[in-house]
Amino acid sequence: MARLPLEHENDPATDPAILTILDRIAESGFPKLNVLRALANKPAALEGFMGFINAVYNNGTGTGFSSLTPKETELAYTTATVANDCHY
Repeated sequence: MARLPLEHENDPATDPAILTILDRIAESGFPKLNVLRALANKPAALEGFMGFINAVYNNGTGTGFSSLTPKETELAYTTATVANDCHY
């Protein structure tokens, strides 16, 4: 089975363009998940995915769900989880 390498900021072989993207992700407070490290193999794909995440989760502003505070956002997640009988 083929595997994609995960890009890490502490690897000296990591492309500087990828490092820039990973730094921006860290600065935004979004966790650097392994799926993002795998997508970093194609920086354009990672940029596109992060644009999607920003549009969906941050209303395209990068400042959070429109006017909801982090506590209100968490309450919305929890309410949806209970309403949909999710157990995770």
